[in-house]
Amino acid sequence: MTKPLFLDFDPRGRMVSAPAVHSSRFLVSVVGQSMPLCFDVTVPHKLRLFQDSASEFSVNGESMTGQSGFHNIAFHYKTNHHLTISTTSIRYHDGQNHVEFLWGQEPTQHKTEDVSLILRSDELDVTMGNIRVVILLHKKNRDVFLWPAVQQQPKDVKLSGILGDADISYEEIPGLQTPTLKLKDKEVKTSLVMVKDYRFASAPAVGCWLVPFQAVVQRELSDFTVTEL
Repeated sequence: MTKPLFLDFDPRGRMVSAPAVHSSRFLVSVVGQSMPLCFDVTVPHKLRLFQDSASEFSVNGESMTGQSGFHNIAFHYKTNHHLTISTTSIRYHDGQNHVEFLWGQEPTQHKTEDVSLILRSDELDVTMGNIRVVILLHKKNRDVFLWPAVQQQPKDVKLSGILGDADISYEEIPGLQTPTLKLKDKEVKTSLVMVKDYRFASAPAVGCWLVPFQAVVQRELSDFTVTEL
């Protein structure tokens, strides 16, 4: 059976056909650099995307083979606030109240003292405590998936997780035949690729330096893996 094809971009930004997705590509913004880093993580997986242990806040995501982005995303805040988001529905409960939305319904919202949920067209605006994350629903060539984008967090809060705040810097090493970066005092071979930035509804194509996962996070993938969302 022929593998399904999805549109992608070559290094010159031209649209090309690509095989079914077997990895997720994540962008990492680097302070002081105009060019972000990016790395690949094989799918399927269940990952800790963001976490702030001090406020008991966490976001997990599940990806599946053949799909971009995330198929399910779950928020947890303190001991009783739980939000589960799929590509069709949104469910929230806090031990007393249970709320359910459907993607595509009329814009609506649900607010409590600690939690705010605002559903708009193809995006869910989530605030839990002092952290605000927008979940975007992307539709790409029959592929429907979710992607989180942190919009607000306290200045003294550093989110951990595979999409958390990266404590990293790099330098380009000139004069080498193969593009090379200096990361954490190590030389890492790289290539310039174009990827879609799904943190935005328009999903603009941006250039990034593609490097190995471990070169960015200095940890193993298992450190970010969760057994349940």
